[in-house]
Amino acid sequence: MIVELAHPTTPPRRFGIREMVGRGVDALKLVGIAALWLLAGRLLPDFLWRALPGGILDSLSLPAYSMICQVLTTLLGLGAARVAFTRPGEALGANRPAGWDVAIAGILAPAVFVLASFIALKIAEPYLIAEMAREGAGASRRNAGAFGRAVTQAPLLVTLVWGAVLAAVAEELAFRGALFAAIERGSMAIFARGDAPSEERRTRWASGIVAVVLTAAAFGAMHADMKGSVGIVRVASSTCLGLACGSARLLTSTVFVPMTLHFVYNSVSLGLGRGIFRGDSDPLVSVVPNRLLLIAALGIFLAIAAAVARRAARREP
Repeated sequence: MIVELAHPTTPPRRFGIREMVGRGVDALKLVGIAALWLLAGRLLPDFLWRALPGGILDSLSLPAYSMICQVLTTLLGLGAARVAFTRPGEALGANRPAGWDVAIAGILAPAVFVLASFIALKIAEPYLIAEMAREGAGASRRNAGAFGRAVTQAPLLVTLVWGAVLAAVAEELAFRGALFAAIERGSMAIFARGDAPSEERRTRWASGIVAVVLTAAAFGAMHADMKGSVGIVRVASSTCLGLACGSARLLTSTVFVPMTLHFVYNSVSLGLGRGIFRGDSDPLVSVVPNRLLLIAALGIFLAIAAAVARRAARREP
């Protein structure tokens, strides 16, 4: 079956039902992969905790155990993508990134962290005040539990590999890779109005925006694993990070750029937890150290300069 479409500025174009069905099948495959990936990330840690012998579990620290779970979950998701697609990398958005895009994402990450932290703390502020009045000043630290202690007390290299490298790779492949692609392709089938270039662009942007918002919401929900005000801060800041990473995925069409943003963001968070940015002066913005605020401002300046230089380079003959 062939459908005729007319556009005021382009001649009629043709597209077949077979192509539409093919896109729908790809979207369903990605939905299945994303569901398997996210369920594995949620259920595998508990399953391994029950299945592994106590002697092995006693010998593993929380970062080591989490790294094992991250690697196994990622291998399972990549294996499912390899079975479902002849080009799994392309299906997951693992396209080669432009060096400019990677650099800009990396230098903007501290500013994203500052903005996300400010928003999250403002959202959690009423709950934090009530919590301190009810439970004392150490309530947030207690609610952070073993995770908070591991972030601040585990060996630095182990913490970086666990909390920055593996977290960025595993979570971005799952959320801005499989889940983003599934939502984007599924939304394209809903928003599609025609085959003309302008309609195609509008459809892709609308579908991409839906994917950005929904993957950020799912990303924030995945981090709802702490109690009290610190849990609110964690969910709100993770949602903000998800919006930033999703926007990077939409603008660059590759999962490696949000992966870079996520890695630097988590590295800044770990550094903050270990007091690397601590100074003597009172913070100008919320509880964000002024040193980190300066780094964020410098990153914004460099990102603007890089964007201007990139545009100038494109204009040169």
